[in-house]
Amino acid sequence: MSFLNRSLKALGLPLLCAFLWWLPAGSAQAAVTCTANMSNVAFGTVDLVDGTAPPSANATLTYTCNNTGNNAEFARVCFNIGDGDEGLTNFNPRIMKSGTNSLKFQLYQAASSTIWGSNGNAAVPNPFVVTLNIPARSSRGGSATMRGELLALQSTVPPGAYQDNFGGIHTSITLSSSTNATPATCNTSMADNFAFLVTATVSKSCLVTADPLNFGTVNGLPGQADQDQTSTISVICTTPTAYTVALTPSSGSTAGVGAMAPTGGVPGNTDTVPYRLYRNTGRTNAWGSIAANTVAGTGNGFAQVLTLYGRVLGASTNVRPDSYRDVVTVSVTY
Repeated sequence: MSFLNRSLKALGLPLLCAFLWWLPAGSAQAAVTCTANMSNVAFGTVDLVDGTAPPSANATLTYTCNNTGNNAEFARVCFNIGDGDEGLTNFNPRIMKSGTNSLKFQLYQAASSTIWGSNGNAAVPNPFVVTLNIPARSSRGGSATMRGELLALQSTVPPGAYQDNFGGIHTSITLSSSTNATPATCNTSMADNFAFLVTATVSKSCLVTADPLNFGTVNGLPGQADQDQTSTISVICTTPTAYTVALTPSSGSTAGVGAMAPTGGVPGNTDTVPYRLYRNTGRTNAWGSIAANTVAGTGNGFAQVLTLYGRVLGASTNVRPDSYRDVVTVSVTY
């Protein structure tokens, strides 16, 4: 009996060895592995006050897939992108942050309108996908362009350095492979990812537009009443940018005092029509170009409309009939 027991124990060793040998054979299904790198999406310094979208910024994905098996493999590889550290739960649009301030952007596959997303994400469900036929013990690789776009209509975004960090879990590679045909899905997660940054610097900026100040028809005889008219100046500045608006007639006056010259309708006419520019409806506060007589404000990203009050001085008017004109320079300091 003891001999029989010793024989059974001796038989156990070959059985255990056979079981351990079988494990690596099953791992042959993971013969294909992929690695990748993505360059950063750098928008640089952008001006948002006019409400239009700045130029796009591109990044490049480079990838390599290795087949360590003894058979050719057909692989479907998905490169997945999520929301980023600073834009958590924001996928469409994605969000960059500067402190508590947000800047909206999106990432697209090359020149298409397809958002670069990830498997299983209902908001952005489309990862970038490649299909490869990799010979035994060989590698295949390639590259792809990712396009970043800042959204339009973000004039209220304050100046600052913005970023979203797509490190850690925010990118991933998944794949499926077969020796028979290209798989229809990407099911197996790879250990590698392709971390990158999205960055933009929003500059402090102002945009100014002005409507003409048209006095219409003025009686050219001396002793007439003053002729008053108004115009508007629109200023858009980034939040919360302090600014001042100065007006300088072509005469160079710092007190808003100018004169309109004839436009050439009457030969030899050298007459001028004097006028004044003011900041208030009572026309007591001059609007000029020194600190004491400019108009100040603080930007909020929207158009702020300022009223310009003009006056033609009737008591000093004695000019020939003609059309008269002057150019006033509007300067915004911020």
